[in-house]
Amino acid sequence: MAVLIPVAGGKGGVGKSVLSLNLAVTLAQQCKKTILVDLDLGGANLHTLLGLKNNQAGIGTFITKQETDFSNLLQATGIPNLQFIAGDCLYPGVANMDFFTKCKILRNIQALDADYIILDLGAGSTYNIVDFFITTNDGIIVVTPELTSILNAYSFLKTTVFRLLYRTFPSKSPERQILQNSVLQRMEGKEYSFEQILSVIGATFPESAELALNQLKSFKPRIIMNMGRQGDDAVLGNRLLTLSRNKLSINPEVIGFVPYDQNIGISIARRQPLCLLNPGSAFSQALPAVVKRIEAASDHTDMRLEEALENFEEIIKSYYEHQERDR
Repeated sequence: MAVLIPVAGGKGGVGKSVLSLNLAVTLAQQCKKTILVDLDLGGANLHTLLGLKNNQAGIGTFITKQETDFSNLLQATGIPNLQFIAGDCLYPGVANMDFFTKCKILRNIQALDADYIILDLGAGSTYNIVDFFITTNDGIIVVTPELTSILNAYSFLKTTVFRLLYRTFPSKSPERQILQNSVLQRMEGKEYSFEQILSVIGATFPESAELALNQLKSFKPRIIMNMGRQGDDAVLGNRLLTLSRNKLSINPEVIGFVPYDQNIGISIARRQPLCLLNPGSAFSQALPAVVKRIEAASDHTDMRLEEALENFEEIIKSYYEHQERDR
C-alpha cells in the first residue's frame, strides 16, 4: 500500500507547492514509484511548476463526474517514476465538495499503485483541507521563519486537533457537545488545553475520553522549515512546538530545514523542479536529508541517535554541519 504524505502550510506563500514537487521528484530519483496529487482545489498550480498544460482531466473533472475512472487522471511528467494528478481549477466550486465526495476521492487515491503519494493541499484551515490532512497521523506542515507563518501553522494544528477529536466521537453525542462548548468558552481568560477538555469528558464518558486521548498520542504531524536563513530561525520554530505541546496536547516532529534559495524563482520561471534544474543548489542539497527521514518513518526503521532530532536548534545545526563537511 502506498504511503500517503499530505502537505499543508496554514498560510500561502510558504513554498508548500514548490517543496511538495521537489520532494516528489527526489523520491522518484531514488527509484520510488511516486504520485504527486494537486489538492489545492481552487488554486491548483502544480501543473505550471511541472511545465504541463492545464488541459488534462484532473480532480475537478472527477468531482463533476465528467471522468468516472480515477486512474485516468494520472499523467506522465517526463520524470522517471513520477506521475501527476492535476487539481484542475477550471471548474468553479470544486473546492467546496461535500464529505462523501472527499471520502470517494481519498478511497481512489489510496487505491493507486505507488510507493509514495504526495498530496499538495491548499492554504488555510477549512475542513476540506483538514480532512485530507488527517488521512494520516503524520502529515507535513511547511512553515517559514516568520511570526505570521508560525501563528498560522498553530491555528491550522488547532483546527486539525479539534476536527480529529470531533470525528472520534459519534454524531450528535454529548462528547461532541462538550468538546465544542469547551473550545468556544474560556474560563477566567484562560483557554483550555485539549487534554483538559478530555479530562472533563472522561469524568462522564471514560471510554470515549481514552479513545480520543489515544488519537492525540498517535497524531504526530511533521514540520519542515522552509526558506530558512540563519540559526536564529529556531526561536520561532520552537515557539510552534511549545504551543502545540502545551495548548494542543500533541508532539509535532521536526524533520527538515530547507534554506532560502534565490534559484527557486528561476525554476518557477522555467517551469522545472529545482532539484533537476540545479541539483547543486542549497535548496536541492537539503532535500535528501528530509526524504531520508520520511522514508525512515514509513519503513518504521530506527534512525541513528544523531538523526533523532527533537527541536529546531538541532535540525538547523545538523544542516549547517553537513554543509561544512561537504565543502
